[in-house]
Amino acid sequence: MRNPPSATEVLSVSAADGTRLSVYRDTPVRPRPGGATVVLVHGASVTADLWRHHARHLTGLGLTVVRYDQRAHGHTPRGQAPLTIRQLADDLHQILTSIVPAGPLVLAGHSLGALVLQELAALHPQHQARVRGMVLLSATARGASVLPGRSPRALLLAAGRSLFALTCTHAPRAVDLLRHRLPSAHPYSLATRPDRPADGPPPCRHGIRHTHTRDLADLWQCLRAYGPRDATVLNQFGDRLLLMAGADDRHIPAAHTRQMAAQLPAARLEILPRTTHALPIRHPALISDRIARLAADPGPHPPHPQDRSFPNSLPSGQFH
Repeated sequence: MRNPPSATEVLSVSAADGTRLSVYRDTPVRPRPGGATVVLVHGASVTADLWRHHARHLTGLGLTVVRYDQRAHGHTPRGQAPLTIRQLADDLHQILTSIVPAGPLVLAGHSLGALVLQELAALHPQHQARVRGMVLLSATARGASVLPGRSPRALLLAAGRSLFALTCTHAPRAVDLLRHRLPSAHPYSLATRPDRPADGPPPCRHGIRHTHTRDLADLWQCLRAYGPRDATVLNQFGDRLLLMAGADDRHIPAAHTRQMAAQLPAARLEILPRTTHALPIRHPALISDRIARLAADPGPHPPHPQDRSFPNSLPSGQFH
């Protein structure tokens, strides 16, 4: 059965430094009474398009979805403020205050988005009473690292990441010249940012198409410098906090998420087999189901069954 179509409204929210944040609100045809508003936060180098299938599924269940392009991604410019996790959390605070000022919330974030949600919980506790549930995908309580493991393959990958990071940091203009010469369809090409979004976020593969290399280097440095937050704030969510990770994730190893879960004894943890960092893309139906359960029911939640087949998930080739 097909989900009924939803209307996507393109909105703009002004951040504290005046940056216009591009926000997309997906409204169901038949809203669900008592359902929470779902707010989805994407990770680095992609856009709000990451959540396209999730938004379709959730609005089909009668839930309103709010997603947005993070600062320096998609249709949202870098702005003048320092590019830090704290600033990204403040941006989300502005969006919640402006777009969803009242009513229950379910917050979900992937990778960088999960860090932003952790920072939001610490810096803006006034939202906590409204949060019916939180889903952190590929989550960690530590800063980013170029070394995902100690195998020969991991060491080779780390060397490549280090070389790329050094080049972006010390020769950003040269990298930008190369990016300008790439074909427009290339994921790392550099193009002029449009004046305003047309009818939705740009495709995920164009997440940093309008972002200069210096900004990418600043984002990487802020991820590396990120210090772990006290888990006490997240502990207050109890079993309304769900941590999910891919067993084969080489960007944020599942071990990092397990370590985080060990600090949060009431939180629930799911490690998905045969799944990489592309967790939201590989399993949109599964993740949407987990979010929908939290959005519909404010009560306690039993452990989820471990389904190793995930027959309702869409293959990644259908996403882009």
